Amino acid sequence: MNKKNKWLKRSVLLIIVLLAIGVISFTSYVLTYDKQLLTYQKSLAKLPEVEKVLEISQYNGEEQYYVAKVQLTSGKEYYYFINDNTVKVSCEVNELITKKQVEEKVASLVDQGVIKHYYLGVYDEVPVYEVLVSDDKADYYVIMDANSAEVLLQFKAK
Repeated sequence: MNKKNKWLKRSVLLIIVLLAIGVISFTSYVLTYDKQLLTYQKSLAKLPEVEKVLEISQYNGEEQYYVAKVQLTSGKEYYYFINDNTVKVSCEVNELITKKQVEEKVASLVDQGVIKHYYLGVYDEVPVYEVLVSDDKADYYVIMDANSAEVLLQFKAK
């Protein structure tokens, strides 16, 4: 009976240790991610044409880059797509289609689909929206030009 209690105690202790390691790893990842974004935000704010950084996010697709929405000293709002600490593509916010236009376009492509998420990104140096749509049959990705709403790619997710 004593051996069974030892194994039970050891098993419970092992599970607790593994859970603690998982929580610590996740917390470390979250804190590092926020720190990277804050570093980029501070760097962008130092640019002479930038009044303030309104939003910033990190995109991890085929290529990793940052997307920052900034307000310039002229009062205009721009999106900066940053890769290797260089602004590769920039565009005025008013030039892009609205979120409502994205939703309408996707609704016309995928009947009865629900948008799970959409991200502003860049594809072949063109601003795009990457949209994940789900219906009762499958998940679909729609990549559309953020300027014209033209569908560049559409495929079923595995």
